[in-house]
Amino acid sequence: MAKRIFPLLAVLTLWTALAFSAAAQTSDLVKDIRAAYSAAKEKIRLSGGEDGVPRNDATATLQYMVPGTGPRTEVFHCYFELDTDEDGAHYLPYFITRKYNIAAREFYEEYLFEPAAGRLRFAFIQSDTFEGTKNEERYYYDDCGKLATVNIKGERTVDDTSLVINAETLRTLVPKYLDFSY
Repeated sequence: MAKRIFPLLAVLTLWTALAFSAAAQTSDLVKDIRAAYSAAKEKIRLSGGEDGVPRNDATATLQYMVPGTGPRTEVFHCYFELDTDEDGAHYLPYFITRKYNIAAREFYEEYLFEPAAGRLRFAFIQSDTFEGTKNEERYYYDDCGKLATVNIKGERTVDDTSLVINAETLRTLVPKYLDFSY
């Protein structure tokens, strides 16, 4: 009996150590992403377009009618870094927001990117529920672009694949819109 308990305890101890190590790495990742998020928000705040320095941002507002739900307004706001070289201008989005409605329900999304690599680091989604409360979803991505951890208050409203596709679509549209090299 003792011969069976020792290997079981060893496996259990190893598993516990690995679990604590993974939790610590996730905690460090979340702290790093929160610091990057705060830095991006501060950068946005400081780039107010004063003193003749233009802001590196773009805003698009779409208004249209959706059958069955009525008028919809979508507002996209993208903050980007501008890099120029012999090939021209390169617009590198680092923070994008999207606000829209479906009927009377309001939705808000934020996407934080690593500008140079274009990798999604963080996504925040807030949405009204049919009961009058709000869902809040936070998605944290590691340096390889893989989903590391999720924090959800309320219900999950989007699957991982759709979230990444939505973020990537927004990230690639803004540079295309701003490209005047034609």
